[in-house]
Order: sequence, then structure tokens, then C-alpha cells
Amino acid sequence: MFFMSILPTPPATPFRSCLTAASAALLAFAAPAWGGSTVVAPLATSVAEINQQIAAAVPGAEIVVRDGTYDGASINFTQHGTATQPITLRAQTRGKVVFTGASSLSISGEWLNVDGFVWRGARKQNVISFNRAKDCQFRHNALIDAGPEPTVADGSIKLQNSSVRNSLLRNRFENLPAQGIRITCNATNCGNVDNRIAYNLFYGKKSSGGSNNGESIQLGSGIIGDVKTVGDLSTIVESNLFENIEPSQEMISSKTNYNVFRFNTFRNTQDRLVLRMGTNAHVHGNWFINAMGVRIHESSHFLHDNHFEGVVGPAFMLPSGKLDASCYHWPADSVRVVANTVVGASDNAIEIGGNKMESNGCTYSEVPKDGYYEENLLVNFTGNAFWLYAPSPQTYVENVAWPQQGSATGVVFVDPLLIRNALGAYVSKRFPARGAVMQCRALTLADVGPSSTYACP
Repeated sequence: MFFMSILPTPPATPFRSCLTAASAALLAFAAPAWGGSTVVAPLATSVAEINQQIAAAVPGAEIVVRDGTYDGASINFTQHGTATQPITLRAQTRGKVVFTGASSLSISGEWLNVDGFVWRGARKQNVISFNRAKDCQFRHNALIDAGPEPTVADGSIKLQNSSVRNSLLRNRFENLPAQGIRITCNATNCGNVDNRIAYNLFYGKKSSGGSNNGESIQLGSGIIGDVKTVGDLSTIVESNLFENIEPSQEMISSKTNYNVFRFNTFRNTQDRLVLRMGTNAHVHGNWFINAMGVRIHESSHFLHDNHFEGVVGPAFMLPSGKLDASCYHWPADSVRVVANTVVGASDNAIEIGGNKMESNGCTYSEVPKDGYYEENLLVNFTGNAFWLYAPSPQTYVENVAWPQQGSATGVVFVDPLLIRNALGAYVSKRFPARGAVMQCRALTLADVGPSSTYACP
């Protein structure tokens, strides 16, 4: 029997954050449309009642938390739903249940949903933790100025201990002081596979002052002590908006294999998407607007159909490295960079080699080799279209660059006659088959986060 909750109609007043009133209005939580569960307990009005109702929940149950502020709330969402009857922990009204102080939530079990909460100023390590969680959803929530201090090597949200097939959907992560989402992979456990991060807003990430542990997303640690640990996480990061992100060391750090980054928008960001360790990453359909681009290490990555506009520095950086088990930076060998569009770069459009440095007894001087660069459209760069630090084998096929400046390596200099298409992307009237073919438009604030409904076709 379909059950309809008889909760009061939520008020129309939108949730507001520390953003401006105009931005907050865009990010207001929509009134939820609940349904699909069979059992709703009375409203939980205290942390004790929340945990009591969780402990008593059966498949299909909803635990509904009364609107209000809860300080120092420690919630242990350990239960077992099913694919057809998940167990849902939700706010009475999205955005109206706020956790403050040393509040935290642990998710453990199967088919569990968390919906509509706010963690504000919750200065705690791992505010949200997934522990042996499978097929769970964390959706329509917000973390605002929440998480550990920048010096702590841990995230505001952490997936660990073989947490698989979980989804973080349509959340807002605003002004986080340290790491945002951290999916662990270490020498003893690299089983947190097949998770998805989608339609989230990462806004106003604080600077880590040049130190590590400030990423918006970290996929694997890469190094545990002196052990280089790279496993197959197969994480999908798609259709997220990263905006006004201040410098740390890496905005996104991918340190595992087979991760996918697609349809994301990076706008006014001061850090890069970094394929730091691991192989076989797939990066496509992303927008970089007044942002920094991609830094690439290790091998066999495929980057195609990305759109760069007003990029700070090179759009693609492939630093030198050293292919040795005791060294942490390996060269970006056998990388495919195909059908990307770069319009405006304050440096070389694509930079291969360079960044020579020494650390941990390693001299990183091996220039990437066996790269494949095809049908890229490179316009209004500073320096060279392709800058190669030292001779190494590369393949260049039908790349177009303009205006004519710098080295002609890898390109033919022809004015591509750029125009914008219906999605707002630059395309070439002269060479319509060159450059990026974008499947989705660049994301806006209204497209992502707790109140959003937009979906990329």
C-alpha cells in the first residue's frame, strides 16, 4: 500500500547560507516530494530519538527529523534496507534541520538514504563517514564550513572499509576548510569501488595555504608510508560545478586507476584537476572557464572533447617524472589527448615535460613519451601550441593552432574561424570536425546542489 506522509506543508522561505542573498536564492532547498516508503515513524525531536528510530527501522522505513538545530549530534545510521525498500533518514523540510558543533554521521549497511540535512560549522574530522556502506545515497544535503582543519589529512566526507556503489548526489559543499570528499585506498584496503559523485556544488573552497590535504576530492592516498599504493577505484565524478575554489595543491587528486571525470564545469578555480597517480583515467566533456586545466602523471589516460576558455597556465601539463617504484612522480607515458578545444591560455596550450625537480632521492627528468595528440583546436595561447621540454617520441595528427606564433611542432597554423554553437562552445566553421564536441552545456549554480533537477542529456 502506498503511504502518504501527513506532515505539515513546508514553509516557502528558502534556506540561506553565507552567500549573498542573490546567490542564496539560487541555492534554496526545494520543498521535497517524498514517497515510495511504507513506514514513517513519529517525528524524531532529539538525537536520542533519531538513533532509537534508526535502530528499530525495517526495510522501507523513514526516519523523519523535526526542523531545528541540533548541536553535537552523533548519529549512527547502521541498518539494512533493500533495493526495493531502502531505509531513509530525512529532514522534515530540506535545509531546515541543521547540525552544528562536533556533529557527525556514520553510514553503515545497505540501501540507506540520507536526505535534506545541513552540517554548518561542524568542525570535526570525517563529519560524514561511509563504513562498509553499499548502495547508499547521500543526497540534497549541505556541508558549510564543516570538516577538519586544513592541517588534518582527512576529509569532511570519507568513504572507507569497502564502501561500494554509493552515490553523493545534488549536495552543496561550501567553504570547506580541508579536504572535501576522500575515498580511501591504502596498502590494506582498496575496496571502495564503483562510487559516484554527481550534480554537486563545490563552492568557495578555502585555501590550504599551499599545503597538502586541501583537495575538493581525493581518490586514493597514493602513498602509505614508503609504499606506493594504487588500486582500481573506478569512481565516476560527473556533472559537478566547481566554482571560486582557492589554491591548495590540487583541486581534484586522482591517485587510483580507472576513474572517470565527465561533464563537470570548473569556473574561476585556482587549482587543477590532477591525475596524480594511477592509470587509465577518462576525462571528457568538461568545461574549464577562467580556470586552471589538467595536470597529468602516469600512463594510459584518455582526455578528449574538453572545452577550455580563458585557462590560467597550460590547458594540459604533462610533467617529467621517473619510472621507478621508489619514486612518487611517474612520467605521463602513452597518454591520448584528442579533440579538445583551447581558446585563450596564459601559457603554452599543451606542455610536455618540464617541471624538473628532485624529491625523495629521485630526479624527475624523464620526459613523457608515446603521447598521441589528434584534432585539437588551439587558439590564442601564449608561447607555443605544443611545448616539448626535450626530444621524446610523440604523435601529432591534424591539430590546428592560431594565430601563428611559437613552434610549429604538431600543428598547422590556420585561422579556424571560431563561432559559438547552441551550447555556448566555440567550434570551427573551417574545420567542423576538429576540437571538442560537447554533450552538455556548462553548468550554472541552479543546475547543481540540493534544489536542482537539471540532468545532462
